[in-house]
Amino acid sequence: MSFSSFQHPDDFKRLRDVFEAARYTDAAILEVLGIKDIPSLRGEDVPLLLRRTNQGTPLDTLIRLFLIEVPCDRKEVQRAFQPMMLEKLAEAGLIHADGTRVKAAVKLMPFHGLLIAFDSTRMLQTERKKDYVMGIGRSTLTLANLTVRRQAGMSLDLGTGCGIQAFLAARHSSRVLAVDKNPRAVHMASFNARLNGLSHVACLEGDLFEPVQGRMFDLIVTNPPFVISPEMKYIYRDSGMEADQVCQKIVSQVPQFLNKGGYCHILCNWTEHAGQDWRERLRGWFQGTGCDVWVMRSETRDAATYAATWIRHTEKEAPEDFDRHFEKWMTYYDQQDITAMSAGLITMRRSAKGKYWYRADDAPEKMLGPCGDSMVRGFELQDFLETVREDSLLLNTRFRVSPDVCMERIAKPSVAGWVDETIRLHISRGLAYSGNIDSYMANVIVKCDGQRQLKDLLAEIANAPGVDLEKIRPIFCQVIRGLVERGFLLPFDSNTDFI
Repeated sequence: MSFSSFQHPDDFKRLRDVFEAARYTDAAILEVLGIKDIPSLRGEDVPLLLRRTNQGTPLDTLIRLFLIEVPCDRKEVQRAFQPMMLEKLAEAGLIHADGTRVKAAVKLMPFHGLLIAFDSTRMLQTERKKDYVMGIGRSTLTLANLTVRRQAGMSLDLGTGCGIQAFLAARHSSRVLAVDKNPRAVHMASFNARLNGLSHVACLEGDLFEPVQGRMFDLIVTNPPFVISPEMKYIYRDSGMEADQVCQKIVSQVPQFLNKGGYCHILCNWTEHAGQDWRERLRGWFQGTGCDVWVMRSETRDAATYAATWIRHTEKEAPEDFDRHFEKWMTYYDQQDITAMSAGLITMRRSAKGKYWYRADDAPEKMLGPCGDSMVRGFELQDFLETVREDSLLLNTRFRVSPDVCMERIAKPSVAGWVDETIRLHISRGLAYSGNIDSYMANVIVKCDGQRQLKDLLAEIANAPGVDLEKIRPIFCQVIRGLVERGFLLPFDSNTDFI
């Protein structure tokens, strides 16, 4: 990809106009292809997708060229790009024109009102594979979905790749810096910034925080090369550091660049070892950072499954070559006593307090819609819990049920009528935590209306026959803390309604 033929803002505007005129948008493409989301497109679906794009419209041609990635007739491509000339697009590195056929040199995908160029996975099978620039995948969507979207002065996208996280941050930031050590990624992100008219996004080449020394940020987002690998074959995947040290390095450096009250989101993988609690291992990463920390684990894979998954992602070779790679990776893991790898999100918030908290748990099974507000709520609720570490303080608090909570009851018939078999709570948006509770707690929760202190509701339970108040108090408080931590119950303040 080159800027040689795209020197003026008008060049980028003309290209945007072509895609807008063709209705090359998320919604229009999904309607034509009959799929749920564009990132889910698969190579084995090509015959079906070609049939659904056989009307010869400019939109059909652009979908075939940049999303299905099949060669297209030169005349049809020229018609789709009118009034732009194909030679100019070829010079820019967007297409390859050969005789009567045209191929895409990159993928171009619409995403939430943006138009993003990135490399096809086919590049991983070429000599240029080391410089591959990843597009919009599952990790992209996870990080984007969980990022806090508050108004920010300066934001940083570390390891920007095609630039997507920087561009999303640009919507609520005065200025964004996007950094990557891969020159091709910096070039690609710069092209995308100009294509989307984002003049307040600057793309810089360099390793981690080196290009932004002395700068401070309100938001840092990073999807670094976190794969735990014995190789250094792909810049987007391999950090060149041992095991999960790249994530540890980022964690240790974040406080130097994060403003008070600012958030940093790090999507990462980390190692797990036999006989060691992963929560306690990661706790040590944050000592002395001056940040409150929330680690949210999304999945864990044993070492063999992890190795096989990543090798198959990049290596399309004969079975004996896979065996050779697999043995290399497993030897590396055995030497470091690595039994499994976990994936998740680390969120750090720099605080002015003298004492900082650390939370590590599993992510909810579902995330419904943007979760940035839920992340902020989670930090606020953990702040509250730190102030009521003694049960007596917790019991003196009034709570209210979150308006996002729903309750499901499954009952079975008996001689006495319907009897509850399962009572389940779930949150209906954002971080959609869910869990089963018993009938006692169901009755307590529904009575949390902000009017009575928790100790009064506990007393009502204790009045039941055979219930010992002293025995149930610590268990009761433990359950309440869990409900607060996950956002089912909210501390109530008459002056501010509820948090």
